[in-house]
Amino acid sequence: MARTRDDNKFNQRRDSLISVGEELFITSSFNSVGLNDILKRAAIPKGSFYHYFESKEDFALQVVEQYHKANHAALEEELGDGSADAYRQLKAFFQKNIDHYCDVGYCQGCLMANLSQEIADVNEKMRSKISKLSTEMVDRVGECLQRLEQNELNLGHLRPCEAAQLLMNSWMGAIMKMKLEKSREPLDVFMKFFFSR
Repeated sequence: MARTRDDNKFNQRRDSLISVGEELFITSSFNSVGLNDILKRAAIPKGSFYHYFESKEDFALQVVEQYHKANHAALEEELGDGSADAYRQLKAFFQKNIDHYCDVGYCQGCLMANLSQEIADVNEKMRSKISKLSTEMVDRVGECLQRLEQNELNLGHLRPCEAAQLLMNSWMGAIMKMKLEKSREPLDVFMKFFFSR
């Protein structure tokens, strides 16, 4: 008689693998992390990986999805109150991220940016997924920007959707420069330009 799968245990192990994958991909890279590295860190027996994921690509797509959910939740936590001061909400969101990067020594960067730099040119599924999820973040920021004067962010000549793209593109660039220099300065320059009031 076949054993019935324990769904709670299965989901816990799967979630553990995803958390480990996020940690390893963000501190190292997708290509340098092997399945054995993931299984060893998650303390799951070798050979178990394919019980949870179809492939390493499927695994990475789910890691990206989980990372995005956490980031989107953090953004929503700041922007959720549509009656609050949009400028202060956005500023608080970016400042919390800066505090996080300070805590980890201005390294690691953003998983989405790291993966887009590493594999977007060679993996269409990953490129498409990261692009879709990044657009969701930009769209949410754009909704917030509709509630304030663009001049407050030195973006008065742009529509809210364009301003959101520029803001988030600048943020990604600042994170990459921070990681390269192991320095807070690029993040401070970003804040000084957009949030100087």
